[in-house]
Amino acid sequence: MHEKYKKADFGCCPRVFCGGQPCLPVGTSDIPHNGSVKIYCPKCEDVYFPRCKYQSNMDGAYIGTTFPHLYLMTYPSSKPPAEVQHYVPKVFGFKLHKGTK
Repeated sequence: MHEKYKKADFGCCPRVFCGGQPCLPVGTSDIPHNGSVKIYCPKCEDVYFPRCKYQSNMDGAYIGTTFPHLYLMTYPSSKPPAEVQHYVPKVFGFKLHKGTK
């Protein structure tokens, strides 16, 4: 699994600020036939639908809900640094006031 993660066999994070961070598979439930496998980005710590049809057809209970977190505890050097960039919304080049919604 370590080699597959390094080669990004499970896919990359779709977020722009993650910069193509390799993802890990995760199940949303440990109960069989209760959900398909998803991908977990260790950089933004979010879960996404996989783009690969093969992964989306796999039962999430095969991977389990603890795999990515246990993997990152086992290989702490694989955990990416925290996100440094933040998106700043602007209108015509001016930052929006924090009180506006």
